[in-house]
Amino acid sequence: MAKKKRVVYSNRPWEATGICSGCKLCELWCSLAKNGAFNPRRSRIRIVELGTGVDVPVTCQQCQDPACQAACRFEAIVYDEKLKIVVVDEEKCTGCRACVGACPYGIIAMDPATHKAIKCDLCNGEEPVCVSICPSNVLALVDDVEAGEINRRRFATLLASDDQIQRSMPGGEEPIQKKLEKRG
Repeated sequence: MAKKKRVVYSNRPWEATGICSGCKLCELWCSLAKNGAFNPRRSRIRIVELGTGVDVPVTCQQCQDPACQAACRFEAIVYDEKLKIVVVDEEKCTGCRACVGACPYGIIAMDPATHKAIKCDLCNGEEPVCVSICPSNVLALVDDVEAGEINRRRFATLLASDDQIQRSMPGGEEPIQKKLEKRG
């Protein structure tokens, strides 16, 4: 039985290029691959700006019990046997937005051109374009076991820090002020 896959942010803050740079190339190339035009509003991946100088790529997490699928009264969000993921059947989608409100990650969006729901479909089983185009190599197509390991390592890195200030910084970077105090 094939394992369910998803795209995850596999940041590695201990490497110089191991974090999302916020370049948004993944958004642009996703929209190009899916719609033939560079339009990030039509992308299936979003770069979330945390307001701290940290950007996080977010895409469908392929929930175990998808709230988007449960919310859809028109059976437009369906399980794809070939891909082993839940996808949007745009033919059935009425644009009611119920799935948008139900998604716990806020990643399902309405395509501004078609007025239908859109979410990641892993580029129909090929290597997702967002993974292949990422210049920082922080996006990965993984199964649930690998995703759990990536998340475990990410949080273990944060929790291993003995400096409370450093724990609150997602990338593990140290404030300049703190470095100056150590020298003096």
